[in-house]
Amino acid sequence: MPVRHVAVRHEIFHRPVETHAVYRRIAVRRPDYRHGYIEHHYVPHRFIRRADYLWCVPYARDVSHIDLTGDAFLWWAEAAGRYQRGERPEPGAVLNFRSSSRIPLGHVAVVSRVINSREILVDQANWVPDSVTRNVPVIDVSPNNNWSEVQVSIGGGQFGATYPTYGFIYDQHPGAGMIYAHNAGSTEVAAAPPVTKIRLIAPDRTLR
Repeated sequence: MPVRHVAVRHEIFHRPVETHAVYRRIAVRRPDYRHGYIEHHYVPHRFIRRADYLWCVPYARDVSHIDLTGDAFLWWAEAAGRYQRGERPEPGAVLNFRSSSRIPLGHVAVVSRVINSREILVDQANWVPDSVTRNVPVIDVSPNNNWSEVQVSIGGGQFGATYPTYGFIYDQHPGAGMIYAHNAGSTEVAAAPPVTKIRLIAPDRTLR
């Protein structure tokens, strides 16, 4: 006797995919001016996290209102023709770190205060992994005081390694003149290295 096969149709209903921002309390370092230097203490801070990670690029974009994307070391080239660039620190400007062995994808930090021609305070994300740090001292150690080489505070009045930078990006339309960045004592038109793929965010880094 032949066997009859009956096709059965199964319908499975899935809940719609939901995308939402997760709010969590994370560490923010607040400056404490005592004993002639600045110490950073962690205090609760509320910030939107993307995919449960905190990145320097979206943080700098949100704080500075400079609407650039891509890895941090690409910002200088991306700013060409869109935003003013230069070597003078100003509150609200973005300090753009170059790609280097310690930070291959660069870094961006927002100037919160100018102390003098050689020292500023910055707000930044992910310099300390998975954290926002505010009013962090950064000093210019370049020979010509053009902010092409900087050191970032690691606490206790100490500063870490020297990092090369492009300069500062300002939330202003570009002027008529060409803006230059400096490298190793010579002047050059700043441009980021060519890449074939632009990422939206920079990866986590542990830096000292």
